[in-house]
Amino acid sequence: LAEQLPPHFFYLALQESNFIKDIVGPQTRYGYAKGIWQFIPKTAIKYGLRLGPMVKLKKYDPRDDRFKFEKATTAAAKYLSDIYNTEAQASGLLVMASYNWGEHNVRDLILKMPGNPKDRNFWQLLSSYKKKIPNETYNYVFYIFSAAVIGENPKLFGFDFDNPLNDAINEMNN
Repeated sequence: LAEQLPPHFFYLALQESNFIKDIVGPQTRYGYAKGIWQFIPKTAIKYGLRLGPMVKLKKYDPRDDRFKFEKATTAAAKYLSDIYNTEAQASGLLVMASYNWGEHNVRDLILKMPGNPKDRNFWQLLSSYKKKIPNETYNYVFYIFSAAVIGENPKLFGFDFDNPLNDAINEMNN
């Protein structure tokens, strides 16, 4: 909330890790993504997280800040805010795509689109570049979007709990 982001971005952590704070993702060419926000090492360092000595191992490391919920969430909020304030121009869905596929991959495509932010949104990106956008990213955005829609009114969808972000939303509105 300190970064003034919509609380719905918290659903990224659901998609990234299923809210499992000690999760280690598969090895990528960038190293292991770790923690609730699944930071790769380079991004973790860029946003002030200290890597633990087991950075190159597919293991939980209590000395790695990516596994520390508050620190990792603060870093994720800063990262999302940076994406939100670039060419994504506050398009939540473009921010989600950038978080998954990499802000530079999405930014490069956005820069090829019209200059007017009204014409630079996720739907236009899909329309123009569907073949370039990985299926993983396409699905990622829709899973998060779906979770956010269900989260607005879970009872409408047959769940027996209230909006999990009610407290955060109320705090932002006060």
